[in-house]
Amino acid sequence: MATVIQDRLKPQVQNRLLRHLPTIEQTALLAKAELVEFEFAEKLCELGEEYPYVYFPLTGFISLISKLPGHPALEMGLIGFEGMLGVTTLLRTRQAPSKAIVQGAGLAWRIETAEFESFLNQSTNLPLILQAYLYTLLCQLSQNAVCAHFHSVESRLARWLLMSHDRIQTDELYLTHQFLSDMLGVRRSSITVAAGDLQASGIISYSRGHLQILNRQGLLARSCSCYRALHT
Repeated sequence: MATVIQDRLKPQVQNRLLRHLPTIEQTALLAKAELVEFEFAEKLCELGEEYPYVYFPLTGFISLISKLPGHPALEMGLIGFEGMLGVTTLLRTRQAPSKAIVQGAGLAWRIETAEFESFLNQSTNLPLILQAYLYTLLCQLSQNAVCAHFHSVESRLARWLLMSHDRIQTDELYLTHQFLSDMLGVRRSSITVAAGDLQASGIISYSRGHLQILNRQGLLARSCSCYRALHT
């Protein structure tokens, strides 16, 4: 469960959507927010549930997960400091279109959904900012679906690591083979082979769930074209 941070010192990293708000609106919105610390693998919402909160990540990041009965889960999108969880409240619905879990532990601003909706109804700038972000997120969901169907496991893994790297403040991640296989919707053995190839090439170091990115340019070379299409 997310831990509320009582010390209200200004975080060193700010959410990109909030940063685009005029200072007066940003201050008013953050007055309604709590600074929380995510835990790895924490569930934030389930498909079809109402959002209890919306989240603006700072150093943590979130995976959007879809699943069909009898099939493994598949990550469809990532949300980091460039976005928010709950942007579909812009469409006048509180119902979550997918499951959301914490993939990278870290900090985020959390606002009760009702409070956020009230602010959204009164703001002139925030709806325009969220409309642009919602379009970007829809493009990511669409591109990820195509990527999962047509590209190799290794190139998808490299793309996924790059997207995760963009959203954290360190070269290190804690990720098991099982977790990676769930994110990419493939067998664990396929992740073992793909991660082993990247490690043998000196691009990553991986041991007992501890993964370190050693060569970002090497990841770019191994990644599929979807990374550049999605890079913001």
